Amino acid sequence: MKKGIRISLGVGAWLLIASTAFAQAPATADYIDGFDGEFAPVMINKQPQFLHRSGKIMVDKIERFGSYRTVIAVKHDAYGAINNQGTVIAPFKYDEVNIFDEKDKEHPEKNYCFITVRLNGETGAIDSMGNVLCPPEYNEIDALSPRTFKVKQNGLYGFCDMKTGKLLLAPRYEDIHKSYVIDNVIEIKQQGRLGLALEDGTIIVPPGYKDFRGWGEDGTDLFSYFTAAGKCGLMNKQGKVVTEALYDDFNRGPSKELVGATVQGKIGFLQTSDGVMKVPPQYTRTQQLGHLLQVWKGNKCGVVDATGKEIIPVENDEITLMDARGDGVYNVPSVAVSAGQRSYADRGPYYLLVKKAKAAALYTDAGKQLFPSEYDDVKILPYYGKTYVAVVKNGKCGLADFSGHLLLPVQFDGFSTERSQNGGYDDDYAGDDKNNFIGVMKGERVGVYNVAAGKMVIPVRYSEIRWQNAEILHLSAGDSSALADKSGNILRPMTQYGFYDAVAANRIVEKRYTNSEGNTLLIDKAGNILYENQYWEFNANNYNRLLMPKDRKNSPLQFSNGLLKVRGYSRENLFVDSTGKPHVFEDYAYVGDFYNGLAVAGKENGHYGIINEKKEEVYPVVLDDIASFEDELLQIKKDGKVGLLRKDGTLFLPIEYEGIDRIYDTTFYVVTRDGKKGVLNATGKLVLPLEYDEIRYNRGIQLFDVTKGDKSGIVDVYGKTVIPVEYDDVDKNRDWNGDIFPLFVKQGEWYFYLDKDGKELPVKSKKKKGYDN
Repeated sequence: MKKGIRISLGVGAWLLIASTAFAQAPATADYIDGFDGEFAPVMINKQPQFLHRSGKIMVDKIERFGSYRTVIAVKHDAYGAINNQGTVIAPFKYDEVNIFDEKDKEHPEKNYCFITVRLNGETGAIDSMGNVLCPPEYNEIDALSPRTFKVKQNGLYGFCDMKTGKLLLAPRYEDIHKSYVIDNVIEIKQQGRLGLALEDGTIIVPPGYKDFRGWGEDGTDLFSYFTAAGKCGLMNKQGKVVTEALYDDFNRGPSKELVGATVQGKIGFLQTSDGVMKVPPQYTRTQQLGHLLQVWKGNKCGVVDATGKEIIPVENDEITLMDARGDGVYNVPSVAVSAGQRSYADRGPYYLLVKKAKAAALYTDAGKQLFPSEYDDVKILPYYGKTYVAVVKNGKCGLADFSGHLLLPVQFDGFSTERSQNGGYDDDYAGDDKNNFIGVMKGERVGVYNVAAGKMVIPVRYSEIRWQNAEILHLSAGDSSALADKSGNILRPMTQYGFYDAVAANRIVEKRYTNSEGNTLLIDKAGNILYENQYWEFNANNYNRLLMPKDRKNSPLQFSNGLLKVRGYSRENLFVDSTGKPHVFEDYAYVGDFYNGLAVAGKENGHYGIINEKKEEVYPVVLDDIASFEDELLQIKKDGKVGLLRKDGTLFLPIEYEGIDRIYDTTFYVVTRDGKKGVLNATGKLVLPLEYDEIRYNRGIQLFDVTKGDKSGIVDVYGKTVIPVEYDDVDKNRDWNGDIFPLFVKQGEWYFYLDKDGKELPVKSKKKKGYDN
C-alpha cells in the first residue's frame, strides 16, 4: 500500500467534492446498478465506484464487512472505515484498517465493535462512532474482552478500556489474555509466571504461578492453581489461597461443597470451605452423571451423592441415569434451563439403571432399590402421561409400577407404546382414557391389557386390534373379524369375512351374507336389528369431510347429530337415525354426511348449499360449487364468481370475485374483481383497493409489491403507500438480511435509487450496468 494520498486527475477532484455535491444535485453516472447489500456498483467518469446504501459516500474498493455493517474500504489508494449509517469513522488515509467485533444475540453482554488503524508502522483504535480511542502509537492492538482491548509496545502487552481508550494496565507483560477460570478477569504473564487482573487494571493475583484451571463446576467460587513444581492448590475468585499446593490435580466433585482431589493417582473429595479431605483418595476415575457423580475403582463403578456418600456401591459394571421418560441424562444444571420447549427441571424424577454381570436393577437417584436384581434389563416406559417400568428376563417382558409391583407377568414379547405403535395395535381413536390400555404382544399376536383395572381385557390372540371409537374395538385374526367393548365383552363373534364397524358407542354397522345375497344392518351392542338395507354400501372411510375440521378428517365415520348416511342406494338423500328410523331429504338430490348439525346439499338443477338436520337451509342451495379452501374455509362459486364461506354456513366473503388466494399462511387474501386485484384481511376488511394488476407480498418486511399497467410501487400492510406506483422498474436490494432498500428504479429514461422513505439517493444514470460492463 502506498503512503499518503494520490488524487487522479478529474476523478479524484470529483470525489473530494462528492459529499457536498450530493447535497446539491444528483451526480450523473456512466451507468449504475442495483444494491447487493451495503453497496451498488456505479461508473463515474469511466471510473468504477461503489455507492454506500446511505448515499453519503462512494469508495474505490470494498475490503471487509463487519457484523454490524461496518465496512473497511479503499479510497484514493488508502484505507478507511464506514459505519452502518454511512458515516466515515476512519478517514481514508491509513495503510491498514481492521474490524474487531462480536455479535451474540443470545448473550448481548459479549458484544463489542471497534476498528484498528495502522499508519507508518504504528497502530491505533477507533470506536464504531468514529471516536479515537488511541492514536497510532502501538505495535499491535487486539480484542481482549467485550470491555477491553490489549495493546503491544516494545514487545510487551497491556490493555485499555474499550469505551474510553484509557490505558488500564501499562504494557509490561509478556502476554495477556482473557481468563478461563474467572469471568471478566485478565490473565497476565511476567517472567514466565502467571497472575490475574481485573478489567479495571487491579491486580488480584501477582504473577507467580505456572497455570490456573477450572473444573467445569458452575457457580463455584474456586479454581485450582499450579506451582512451578507441578503441584496444585485451591484459590478463590478474589485471589485468596484456600489450600496449599499439595495435590496432583483437581476435578469436579459431587457438589459445589466438595471437589475431587488427586493424590498419587487416587481421587478423594476435599471440602471447599476449609480444605479438609472428607473422603480419602480411593477412586481411580470420576465422571459427572447428571446431578450425581459416578466413581470407579478399576473397572467397577458406583455412584456418590452430593455429600460424597456411596449410594450405589462400587461393584457394578454399568450405571445409567435416566429421566422420567427413560432417556439417558448426562448433565442436569442446578437451575432450570430452557432446552427447546422443555426445561431440564421438567425431566425428573430421575432413576439409576444399574447392571452387574447379567443382572439389572432400578434405583431412585437417592439410592433406594426399586426392583430386585433378578432381571436381565429394566426400562422406563412412558405412556400417554403415565409412566411404567418394563422388566425383561430370558427374552420376555412384563410391566410393573415404581413400587416394584408386577402389573403384568414376564411372559410377553413386547408392548405397543406411544413411542412405538407396533404389533398391530392402533389406539388413535381410543378416547381420553387410552392411557389405561396398552397393547401386549406374543410373537405376531396382540392383546390389550387394562392397567387401571389390572386385568387383560382382550387376550393375546389377534393379528390386529383397532379402536373404532372410545368404547368399541375391532379385532382381526387372518380373514376373520370381531367386535369387543373396552371391558372385553365380545359384541360380535369372530366371523370369517365378517364386516363390522362401530359408528357410535352403542351402534354397529354389520354386513351379513345369506345365500350370496348381502344385507347391511344397523344394530345395537346386543345385536338387535334397528335398520337393514341390501343396497347400503357402507365404508367407514368413505364420507364427505368438507365441513369437518382438519383434525377430524382422517377419523372413521361416526354418527353425527344422530344421522348416518345410507350410501349406495339409488338415492343420495337417505339417512338413518340412531333408533333405525329412515330420514329422506325429499327436496334434495344429494345430501352429504352431517357434521356439527350441518351437511352439504344439492338439487337436481346442480345447485348446492348447506342445510341442517331439520331440513332448513343454513346457506341457500343456489351455488354452482362448494370446495375446501385452506382447511378453515369453504370456497363457493356462482355464475363464474367466487366467495368464501365459514364451515358454520355464515358468509365470510361475498360471491363477487373472479379469484381468491390466501397469501402463504398469513391472514391476507388477494382477491380479483373485474380483472383488478386487492387485498383483504382476516376480518374481510379491505387492506388494498381492487385497482392493481399484480400483488406480491414480502413477508419478512410486511410490504406489498404492486403494479398498475406498466408501473410499479410498494404499499404497506395498512394500505399506506411507501413507494408510489409510478416507476417502470423496481428492483430490490439483494441484501442477505432481507432489507429491500435502497431500491433501484427506472422512471422514463433515468435510473436512480430510492431509500426507505422514498427519497432519491444522489446518483442517477440513463444506463443500467450490463453484462459487458
